[in-house]
Amino acid sequence: MHILFEGVQQFNDGYFFEAHETWEDLWMQSPWPIRRFLQGLIQTAAALVHLVRHEYPGTVRLLGHAIEKLNDFTPRYMDIDVASFVSGATEARETLIALGPDRFEQWPRERIPRIELAGRDSRRGQKV
Repeated sequence: MHILFEGVQQFNDGYFFEAHETWEDLWMQSPWPIRRFLQGLIQTAAALVHLVRHEYPGTVRLLGHAIEKLNDFTPRYMDIDVASFVSGATEARETLIALGPDRFEQWPRERIPRIELAGRDSRRGQKV
């Protein structure tokens, strides 16, 4: 699962496209239900790529799909605190929707949810 944690580090460092690509490599070779979990992470990363590109519809649509999938894996899955991540993603989506397409870029980027790992250093993926 080293690839999973590599993607977590990329995501938390703001490299959303790279995290998407890293997780997609893992997704293609994973069985269910891991595949669905990874798809939720991939969709979150893709949503944030849309955000960075100033594309409102893709941002809120993909966040919605990601949240729906990741909710099935709360509170924790594969050493990831999914409940916290889903909560942050849900808050982000709701705020972006409230701002609407004309003002969504006002949303503070420091509110992008981070992926926290249970019993690991989220920057390195190593057990603590």
